[in-house]
Formats: sequence, C-alpha cells, structure tokens
Amino acid sequence: MGSRMRSISVALVAALLASLLAGCGILGGRGIRLAVTAEPLGLEAAYGDDASATVGALVHAGLYRIDASFTPQPLLAAAAPTISTGGTIWGVRLKDGLTFHDGSSLTAADVVFTYELAKSARCPLVAEICDLVRTRLESVKANADGTLTFTLVAPWSPWATRGLTIPILPKESINASLERLVTATAGADREAVSLERETIATALDPATCATGGPDACSYATRVAELEATLAAAGSPPPDPRIFPELSLTGEPTGRRDDEAYGRALFAQLSTLEAMLLAPIDDRLVAAYAILDVQSAPIGAGPFSFAERVPGDFISLRPFAGFAGGAPKASGATVRRFASNAGAVIAFQSGQLDWVPGLRAGDVAGLKVRDDGELLSPPSLRGYYYLAFNVRSGRLFADVALRRALASCVDIPALIADATDATGIPVSSTVAASSWAAEASPPVESTLDVPAGRATLESAGWVAGTDGVYSKAGRRLEAEILVRDGQTLRVRAAQAIADQAAKCGMSLTVSPQPYSTGVLPALRFPSDFDLYLGGWQWSIDPDDSDILSSDACPTTEAPAGKNFGCWQNADADALLKRGLATTGLSARATIYAAFQELRRQERPYLLLWSDPGYALIAHQIDWPTRVGDVASPLYDWSVESWDRQGR
Repeated sequence: MGSRMRSISVALVAALLASLLAGCGILGGRGIRLAVTAEPLGLEAAYGDDASATVGALVHAGLYRIDASFTPQPLLAAAAPTISTGGTIWGVRLKDGLTFHDGSSLTAADVVFTYELAKSARCPLVAEICDLVRTRLESVKANADGTLTFTLVAPWSPWATRGLTIPILPKESINASLERLVTATAGADREAVSLERETIATALDPATCATGGPDACSYATRVAELEATLAAAGSPPPDPRIFPELSLTGEPTGRRDDEAYGRALFAQLSTLEAMLLAPIDDRLVAAYAILDVQSAPIGAGPFSFAERVPGDFISLRPFAGFAGGAPKASGATVRRFASNAGAVIAFQSGQLDWVPGLRAGDVAGLKVRDDGELLSPPSLRGYYYLAFNVRSGRLFADVALRRALASCVDIPALIADATDATGIPVSSTVAASSWAAEASPPVESTLDVPAGRATLESAGWVAGTDGVYSKAGRRLEAEILVRDGQTLRVRAAQAIADQAAKCGMSLTVSPQPYSTGVLPALRFPSDFDLYLGGWQWSIDPDDSDILSSDACPTTEAPAGKNFGCWQNADADALLKRGLATTGLSARATIYAAFQELRRQERPYLLLWSDPGYALIAHQIDWPTRVGDVASPLYDWSVESWDRQGR
C-alpha cells in the first residue's frame, strides 16, 4: 500500500508477450489461464508457498470445503457430519463411487491414511495441517459400514471448518511413489551420502564459514559435488529451470540462480539421507518431500495434472469424476511469472484470465482492461489492531483509559492516512463475509474528544500545565510498540499518537525489530503498554487462541497469544460455549455477544483490514459470482467457472 507499481521497459513487455503468445497452444477450448509467482512444489499437501497452495487447491479435495460465507459444504462427504451429544465423536459418510485422478478408488482407507499421516510425530504435510490434527484429533477409524469416526481430544466445533477440510491423499499412489524412490536409490551408498551431507553442513556452518571469504558460505560453490552425489545415489536433482536468476528489478536474467539451486540440492540430499537411515515403517515420512508425486500430484480435486514445464507453466485437465461435478472449463494453465507486475501486464494484454494474490502496490493507478475486473474483497491476510496491556499495574489496566483512547482516535482519518485510503474499516474479529458476522455491526469507535476527556476526568485523571493528564503522580504517557520496517503500521501508530495528544495523552511510537524487540516484549511478563499488530482472519470465528484467559502468557507458557492478558469470565464463558455448540445460527449469536463485550472492554481497538486484490476476466463466469466476489473465498467453486466466448 502506498507504493508505486514498478515501471517496466518496453523491451521487457515485448519479450514477455512474445513468450506468452508462443505458449498459447498449451490450452485450447474454454480453459482458464492464471498466474503464480513461484514454482508450485510440494503438491501432495506439503505446500511451501502461496503458488503451491493455489495449484494444490485445484488438484485436491477434502471431505468438506468452505464456501464464500465460510460455511462447510460436503464435498467428498455425502452429507453433514453427525456429532455426538458430547461433541467429541464426529461421523462422516463418503459419497459412493469416488475416485482419484488416476482412476483408483477413493475409500475410507485413504481418509484414515491422510489423517494418520497428519497426526504422525514427524508429519511431512503443511505445518498448519500437522499442528491442527496432532492437537485436536484423538483417533480416526474406518467402520465396517463404510463410515468414518473421528474422535476429538475435546469438543471443538471448528473441526467442521478446519479439521474436515484438509486434502485427502491417495494412499496407494503415494506408497507406489515411495517404492519408485526406494528402488531407484537401492544402490545408494548411505555412508557416502551422510559423509557428503555432514561435510557440506560443517563447511557452511555460519559460525565458521563467515571468516573464510565471500564465497565460503555459498551453496552455489557446492552445486557440482551435490549433483554428483545425488546422481550416484539414484536421486535425480530438481530441474534447474525451477530456479531462475532475477535481476535487481525482479525479472529473469535467463541464467540459473545457483545459490537457490544449491540450497535445494542440499535439502534433497538431507531428505535422501533421512530416508536411507530410517526404519522401513518411517520411510514414507522421511522421504515425503522428494517423492515424484510432489511435482506431478494425484488428487481428487476438479483438475488433474497433465504437464509441467519447470519455470514456465503447469497444465491441468478437467476431472470428470470430481465430487463437486465435472468442471465447466476445458482445463487450466498455471503460468509462472517472476513478479506480480509481469502477471498484471499479461492480464492487461489478454493473455491471462485470472491473477490472484495481488497487493495494493501491484494495482495502484491501474486502469483495468475493458473486459476485466479488479476484485478487492477483504484479504485473508487479516486485520490490524491496537492491543492494550491490561495486566494489573499496567497503565491501561484501567478500562476508562482504553475507552477514552478509543474516543480520541479518528479511525477513518487514520486509515486514509496510513493506507492511502485502501484499508477497510473493521469492527469485529470475525471476517465480514463469514456466516458468523453481525448483520449490521456498530462502528469500532466514534471520534469524540470531549467525551474522551470527560471519561478520563471522571476516572480521576487531571490535566497538567503541559496538557498531559496524570493521576496519583502518574503521567498518562506510554509507548506504542510496533514492528519496524512495516510502514503502514508505523504510520498508523504515529497517527494514533498525534490524535491522542488532543486528549491529553502523551504517546510515542517505538518501532522495534520483530525478533529482538517485539517478541520479547510480548512474551511473559509482557513488558509493553500498547502494541499495534495484525492477525490473519480465521476461517472459523473462534478467538480462544488470542482472547481467552487461557491464552495469556505465563511462566509456563510465555508465548501465549493473548499478550495483553485480557481476562474476562463472561468472555471465557462465551468462547467455551462457542466451541461446544455445533449449530451455525446458535454460534453466530454467541459470537455477536462476544464482539459486543470486546467492544465494551476494549482489549483491542480494531483499525482496518487489507483488501485482497485479484484481476479476473469478464469472460470467466459462474452461477454464484455476484455474491462470491465480495468474499476472500470467491474461488471456492472453481469447477463451476466457465470461460465464455472461446
């Protein structure tokens, strides 16, 4: 936000368009052409970045999926889950006749395999999936009647939206991929592999290599020996085209990034060593990252893998057996670009239909092509807030001070100044598109300086000769802790300090390095007064992890996320009811009451959320488009997308 889109030379534009035109034959008919800005890898739910997750969402399917209103909808499951009275036993029945892309049957055994893999001590999937399943799931069982039983550690209603939506993986295909790797590396010299890994790790140890010259810590200098060791072990190195070197302007130079390539080779060598040393039963987890299905995935989603040209594109076919219905589009081509700027140029020239994941700076001043649209729903990247440290003895433990500061902050002006008017005002920690969002939420606060000063004075604060209030010898002064380098946050913090001065508050902005300044202050015993930070939106409205008393940092759990340590019995009771209640309507009522209590007690003053920009062609249409495009999950039913006019 506030940055300008980089200017791009005419020569580069011409070269880019020539490259795109050369690839136009990749996808015929009414295929969807979309952009990513990294190589999609780890595609069997081991995603390492947004590009990989984007492709993974096209290839895989879960028992349920989340629609534009964040409501779970059956996908591989035949109906809504049955839930025991105690809320810990969840029953799911699969649809009949399900298959994966390779034609193999998708059965309860694949579901059990997926969840047990996620629950394993060395889970190789996306960390969020691993942590979720490991902490919430007691067991999963396939029953004789074809149903599945999930037993949770404790009642947890978000299991519907977060636990039952992970991608279901093909057990037999993944095991076959492992066998191919084991066979290919059967002649590997384990001692040679370990020796090579240990030698390079020792040589590149930052504690020692830093004194050895400019290239002493470089993986690039080890490329030849790493390639040779992997080849001798029967494990081919990754395609070098995955690692293009970029210029200072972020565009490809046509050469390989040897440092990135060398790091990838070393990671592959380390994984290979782990597999060679692992007991037979642990080989899958150890080798998962380098299985061939990670680059040519097999799933049950709307599109199946067809072709990959590393560094350029992935071509996907429509999967007629998709549980949500055969896709309308004739396929999808995922094109890789070095930058969002390059993807925007390609869209503007008509060579792309969809560019997701853009930021404000990518589209600043952009006049979208006549047959295109710029979507700007709230981003899942989340919202920004001012947190108060309400621990006993801290300045803002007094709720009157928190309410007074809220009255003294002009949030619309702050947003306009800090975000160049791109921020979206928020007054709830529940995403606006969620089924749990309040129909007409009140504004977070209204500027009223006289009311703010009156609140202070009624609480016993007295203005001094310099205009700053004090009480019992304590001046109303504090620092706003903020992460340095985050321009928008720093600007917002300064705006709050400037506005609060009109209410007799002396606030100063304290930008600090995240790891050495911010994190230590937020950890127990929470040595800060005000902190301007941000949270991602949660798909589920539960805020127990950030606002329950149990999440307060303590000696035993110093990194608790409720770092302001708001402890309110009524709030805790509402959160516990929300976790034990399964009906969406009943839960929505609970969370509306929670938000009202939060606005009264002011552990946070909510500020704004970022828009999540995307470019999409008018030719892309689907039945629920009008309502969906206001949600960050506008692409939830991509199988219903159709590209008209071709």
